[in-house]
Amino acid sequence: MDAALLDARTSTRTSYELAGVAPPRPRLAVVGARAALRELRCAVVPILAAACERGYAIVSGGAIGIDAEVHERALALAIPQLAVLPCGPDRVYPPHHGELVRRIAAAPHSGALFAQPYGTVPTRAMFVSRNAVVVGLVDAVLVVQADLRSGSATTGSLALRKHLPTAAIVGTNGCAELVARGATPLSFHEADVDAFRDRVRGWLDGELVSTPWPASLARLRDALANAGPRGATLDELGGPAMATMLWQATALGLVGETTAGRYVAHGHG
Repeated sequence: MDAALLDARTSTRTSYELAGVAPPRPRLAVVGARAALRELRCAVVPILAAACERGYAIVSGGAIGIDAEVHERALALAIPQLAVLPCGPDRVYPPHHGELVRRIAAAPHSGALFAQPYGTVPTRAMFVSRNAVVVGLVDAVLVVQADLRSGSATTGSLALRKHLPTAAIVGTNGCAELVARGATPLSFHEADVDAFRDRVRGWLDGELVSTPWPASLARLRDALANAGPRGATLDELGGPAMATMLWQATALGLVGETTAGRYVAHGHG
């Protein structure tokens, strides 16, 4: 077992298996939903490019969807990476990712970490423990897409609790909730990839500045601040009188929805 991984353990387990090698630090976890949106898949390459420019290796969870996109793109860009899997070496999960895992383990400065011993049948609890292992191995976390009460949202929550630099791309409910709890919001638009890459670099450098709230939206800003992480509905905010302000703030990336019809302030974009 690589010494860097030993130092980063989040449990007393002693049976982790590493195929390949542990990538060097610093490491950035890039995770997301299994049912990945096409537009958010397109955010992966500029994220990896920004991370590579700042000397980060990549960590993800080996799942279908955004995680698989991260691993495949990191292979194509020859970026050192680590796949953290919720299974033993003899029962790769998901099963059809066996070849992907082998390619990662064979790539330069890269590896696959199996968070369970040989012969273990994957269970739901193992995915949660895998997410904790991911957070324990990295220096920052970026959540690309997340539903509420999802594995990606859990990873972001664990990172926030550990006070790791944590960012989330706005646009999905789980990411909106992470932002409301303190994650840095990042806005992605396919027509503005270069600017997005710059924002990711700025976040990694600790230099991403807040987008100021226009004075015309001060009433909405204050109302959402008073609502806290839970957010507020349009009726709670003041009904139709707030609707225009809410639309303007959403267009500026200052506000997002956690659940349908419940809004939270992002703060910066």
